[in-house]
Amino acid sequence: MSILSSLAARRATLAVAAAVAAATAAGCAAYGPDERLPHRQYDVVQSGLDHATFLYTPAPRDRRFRWPCRLEIYGTGAAVLRTGPSPQVVDSFAQDVTDRSWNSFVEERKEFTPAQMRDVFQVFVDEGIVPSRNVREEGPALPFLRCAGTIGPNKFVRATRNRLLVDAFEDFVETNFSDALRRAGGMQ
Repeated sequence: MSILSSLAARRATLAVAAAVAAATAAGCAAYGPDERLPHRQYDVVQSGLDHATFLYTPAPRDRRFRWPCRLEIYGTGAAVLRTGPSPQVVDSFAQDVTDRSWNSFVEERKEFTPAQMRDVFQVFVDEGIVPSRNVREEGPALPFLRCAGTIGPNKFVRATRNRLLVDAFEDFVETNFSDALRRAGGMQ
């Protein structure tokens, strides 16, 4: 084998190894120095078309969030929280009406101004809700947040346990829906 073909083979091997390493790294969550996942950063423009749905699974024995929560927010200013042990909270298409906890949930609706809701969307964008690339986080550690929606021109689907996003969600819900959380806390 000539030196040139040997160098070509070595370069090809290194190129394949680099591609495998890059593909592996792209699939794993890589937090930056500020603990944010790679995300798109932009200024949110007020729009009635913006919307996001969050499904939050709390940590076991969490005193503030006893049950899973579903939060839907809209650029028009509407925010709807549903929480409780009912399968309807975690599954919009639940059908088992014989489940003992079928009707065990609290639902509360709040209205904000579109400008206030724009600020809420901006907080979530700033904390990393719109991924810049696909990232896969390891393990189903709790609390866990799944979210999907459209903010401005960006559609997103994200499942994360990133503390900054989870904190932004928890802060919004505790600040605006504390009564619903308290009422759901007494459910069995």
